Amino acid sequence: MSESMRLRHRAFATAFALLLATSACGSDSDTAGPNTPAIDISKLDTGNYPTTPADIEQTRNYEAAVLREAIRIGNAMPLVMDVDNRFIFEPHQYFNRWFSSKFSPSFSGSGVNGEDFNSVAPGLVVGWYTYGQRREEFDIGRSVAIYTLRFSNADQAAAAARTLADRSVGEALQIPGYPAARTTYRAKTELGTPAMYTWLTKGDLVLHVRIDDPISTPFDPVPLADITRRAFDKQIEMLKNYAPTPADQIAALPLDVDGLLSRTLPLEKDNMPVDGSNPSAVYPKQAALHPENYPNLAKAAFDDAGVDYVAVGGAHIYRTRDAAGATRLLAAIETQVAAKYDKIDSPPNLPTAHCFDTKAGTASWSYPPMCLVPIDRYVAQIHGSNVQDMYQRAAAQYKLLSSAR
Repeated sequence: MSESMRLRHRAFATAFALLLATSACGSDSDTAGPNTPAIDISKLDTGNYPTTPADIEQTRNYEAAVLREAIRIGNAMPLVMDVDNRFIFEPHQYFNRWFSSKFSPSFSGSGVNGEDFNSVAPGLVVGWYTYGQRREEFDIGRSVAIYTLRFSNADQAAAAARTLADRSVGEALQIPGYPAARTTYRAKTELGTPAMYTWLTKGDLVLHVRIDDPISTPFDPVPLADITRRAFDKQIEMLKNYAPTPADQIAALPLDVDGLLSRTLPLEKDNMPVDGSNPSAVYPKQAALHPENYPNLAKAAFDDAGVDYVAVGGAHIYRTRDAAGATRLLAAIETQVAAKYDKIDSPPNLPTAHCFDTKAGTASWSYPPMCLVPIDRYVAQIHGSNVQDMYQRAAAQYKLLSSAR
């Protein structure tokens, strides 16, 4: 993976994000607080980055629409910590949580990779997954992954679950309360980490729970079966809020919410995830929490600030309840980034931005330079390949958010 790719993946996952209250058009002074400096946007150095809202319809294709349906599933799925509050770590360094027939999932326990999936389990329409660990490091505690995969019809879902379960190697087990579920577990063998895999169908949905348990000695499947039961209980309860978009209407799903994505810096082609999928979209709060590295802290900050949507593109834009909520969110973010960053000067002519450079001894690809740019009820989190690049991106993003006021 190239350094720019790693940078962007980390940019998608760096804790929650930003804000501080500034304000309105032109000089921004008429709605700013008494001690907020006025911003003259004509003096901002934006480099070659766009400063006028994009026409998001120009990005419409089937995969962009499928992503919106996946987000609807993600917004009706539990976090792992909603199932068990001990699983509060999500160390992955990328934002994508969605699947389609083009960007299909891999299941190592069934010996299926993304290239094989459509031939092994045809009919996938869209899917979402979430993940949580008991400890920050994978190999010193249990981890749980929860999937929801929607197929074209119930028969295809049943066939997919049956095939994937049949391909799992290990001992069979019954999950309490779910006699129709297919479960396989294995203790540590040459196949790898002790794990449990469970598959369940519900109409045209396939529900899957995987639990890895690298340290329990002796390995005991009973506690894992209980976690799986609780995961299904919560997943099924929350999925009642998911009303599937008919397959022939998915392509027409709205691509934006209140113009948020049109005013977010676009994700550049060179910084797309390695599989080529584009996560650019507007995510409601629950969906936005799934990729957070510390979802318990993010959820507390989101709830306190009243975050309702997060736009993801070449920046993250957090929309809070009001400017006061934004101020509290900014304070929470700064607390979280302090260990990995050193605070630096704001960009020229943008004194309201809070900017940070990588702390000595910290990998810059994992924690690239970052600015938190506040404006009204919004907070923008921007990363750059270096400080100058970050400053220009921050200035451009400020102009984009200013355009709606």
